[in-house]
Amino acid sequence: MSAPALIEVAGISKSYGGVQALSLCDLSVPKGSISGLIGPNGSGKTTLFNVITGYERAREGEVRFNGKAITNSTPDRVFDLGIGRTFQLTRIFGRLSVLENVLVATQRSESWARSLLRRAASTSERGRAMELLDFVGLARLASDLAGTLSFGQRKLLELASLLVADPAVLLLDEPAGGVNPTLINQLAERIRELNKAGKTFLVVEHNMEFVMALCDRVTVLNQGQTLASGTPEQIRADPAVLDAYLGGDIAGEAVAEQAKKKSRYKPTVTAASPIQPVASEPPPLLTIDGVIAGYGGGDILRDVTIDVAEGGITCIVGPNGAGKSTLLATICGLLRPRRGEIRFRGELISGLSPGQVLARGISIVPQAHSLFPQMTVVENVEMGAFTLRDKALVAERLASVMELFPIVSERAREKAGSLSGGQQRLVEFARCLMLDPALVILDEPSMGLDPTTRGIVFDTVAHMNTTGRTILLVEQNARAGLRLSSHGVVLENGMVRLTGSGREVLEHPEIEALYLGGSVSEVTI
Repeated sequence: MSAPALIEVAGISKSYGGVQALSLCDLSVPKGSISGLIGPNGSGKTTLFNVITGYERAREGEVRFNGKAITNSTPDRVFDLGIGRTFQLTRIFGRLSVLENVLVATQRSESWARSLLRRAASTSERGRAMELLDFVGLARLASDLAGTLSFGQRKLLELASLLVADPAVLLLDEPAGGVNPTLINQLAERIRELNKAGKTFLVVEHNMEFVMALCDRVTVLNQGQTLASGTPEQIRADPAVLDAYLGGDIAGEAVAEQAKKKSRYKPTVTAASPIQPVASEPPPLLTIDGVIAGYGGGDILRDVTIDVAEGGITCIVGPNGAGKSTLLATICGLLRPRRGEIRFRGELISGLSPGQVLARGISIVPQAHSLFPQMTVVENVEMGAFTLRDKALVAERLASVMELFPIVSERAREKAGSLSGGQQRLVEFARCLMLDPALVILDEPSMGLDPTTRGIVFDTVAHMNTTGRTILLVEQNARAGLRLSSHGVVLENGMVRLTGSGREVLEHPEIEALYLGGSVSEVTI
């Protein structure tokens, strides 16, 4: 007989403006289970977490806890009922000691300011706090400032602080993200021990090996809907789940295949053998060599080495949390590598500011839409040339991008906010080209677009390449992205795991294991 559901989600829908984040979503978390929640980027996982815990209001549907409706309750009421959560980015007091962070959690019934001032906690409170720190392996660091902890240690501290309230169910948002393998194992053991003591868990996590080894049941979201639910073995064997991660859009794939035929660059490498320079192969435009980088003391990228060939389309794919966006941020100067170097046309650019990287000839179209909605289309495009002082050159560039992107001239005087998501993406492409970059970086350009618009975007990417642009593409629709590309790279847990031609990477026998967890051999680049 199966255990009763402690948390039930039925027909939940949530939208942000015109974007449907959740659509009639269902979820069941059995009492005493360790349940996992996975899905591609933008599938609605964090939104569902926020709806359950009261940080977002659902438009329709119901959330039940222990059989009672709690839909759209406030976060404090949800917490008082026995539902605790952590966040993807840890929330600790860096200037307080490790012990004081846990003591603050023991005083949550008092005002925030008073709880901080009352440092001399009772003997029982201090004893309880030390027990929890010992449980998570941080007792020896009790007197250290929390700000000095590693990223993984901060995750453990957040777990200890959450346990102060003794919640019945713990919702963990990417507990293993950015954590080194040793601490990941330690975290998994603590979760298992708590589960044996009666705690229920719902875990959102991008580390598939962690999820599949830890969880009893796994639910998969895709485009805001529940796609599948079952044991880890059932989820791994479900073709629809793999399609959700790799991209199952036949129309988009067909367009990508046709677009690739127009590409000016032809690869000469294979996925299973080292890349060797040959006479017909152009030199790398961008070289990433042994890069290690991350946030808040946690390394996301681990010894990443990639060459981006001039004139080609290089597509980087990988499961959620693999480090793709972190890599792009490091290339563009938004994040400095802790080790390694990045060179563009032979010049060292790691450590340069974003403005300096832009001036070298590298432009990026970010994942999130970035137009100014109250400005006109043409004003947004002209903003791409804000560093140019030559008005004649700006006019020349504008005429050029209008020819390449007719929507700029057709909708020139309309507010950018009136455009559809796909139309906004094309305008962002146009703006990116106003500085005539040698390297165009595209971060998830097809995300959230319908199949027809995705096809237009992929065709546009190929057309930009035929005009002489080198393209570095991060794409969630791995099938379409890799078919379009001359070169493919798979990142997993911050490391390069497969590399070669786009087609060979896509057809590699270990691609499924990389996305859904499993044993994967190392591939030498």
